[in-house]
Amino acid sequence: MVCDGMGGMEHGDAASRMAVRAFLDAYQRKIPAESIPKALERSAREANDRVVEMAHYLGAAESVGTTLVAAVLIDSGEKSKAMYFISVGDSGLFHVSEGQIQTVNRPHIFANLLDNAVTRGTLSKEQALLHPERESLTSFIGVDVLEEIDRNVDPWPIHDGDSILLASDGLFKTLSTEEILGSLNGHPQAWPDALVARTLAKQYEYQDNVTVLSVTAQDKPYTLKLPPPAVSVAGKTVVPPAKRKRSRRLIGAVVLGIVGIAIAGGGGRWWYKKHHPAPVVEKK
Repeated sequence: MVCDGMGGMEHGDAASRMAVRAFLDAYQRKIPAESIPKALERSAREANDRVVEMAHYLGAAESVGTTLVAAVLIDSGEKSKAMYFISVGDSGLFHVSEGQIQTVNRPHIFANLLDNAVTRGTLSKEQALLHPERESLTSFIGVDVLEEIDRNVDPWPIHDGDSILLASDGLFKTLSTEEILGSLNGHPQAWPDALVARTLAKQYEYQDNVTVLSVTAQDKPYTLKLPPPAVSVAGKTVVPPAKRKRSRRLIGAVVLGIVGIAIAGGGGRWWYKKHHPAPVVEKK
């Protein structure tokens, strides 16, 4: 999972960390009788409740928030796997297969409402594209009533060799689809560092934070040694001190859990309309 604290709000770093801890604690309480989609939604709602509680404790009600995207990969048969996901906000989930990349989830941004207005004929396309709040969030973890959630209830098929990318919006709002695909060279476990490096190489003055996670489905185990990953701290690229070498092993029959936290540095904006009807989106 990835949680990206909202830079336009207070305590974005604390919100993202709280959401990750609360979500994982909740999901670990899943019992066999509970379906994965229901467990994911329950966990997201518990994460939202904990962030709201934290906001009230800090005296910052309605001004603390984070995005959330999480995925569960399971073995569903011989050389066949499946994914379930849930997302709130605008962090991205991507499926990479046979040299193609597909966006899996739907961002919760004001652009969706603007585009609907264009379809209805109440707003011109130019007005919708130029609207200053187009990228503002309409849902996030930290609202009193969490209405807008994106998830799937039927398994999303994953094949041997496919990869899943989870990323904060600092990646795909900086790099084009072609640039992202062009960075997916070599071993998939090295892709996150390559994508972060290519994003930072743009040297945008107001570059948003960027976090990328990569999970690849593979039946045969592999061992890969990598140097410590470079991270972005206050706009500078820092390489952590080398740690004891450790091989990483991925086996297709095991459900993988990977956690990432992206702490927003600023420049984010949010928009939330409490009484707007926004039903849960269920992908079939």
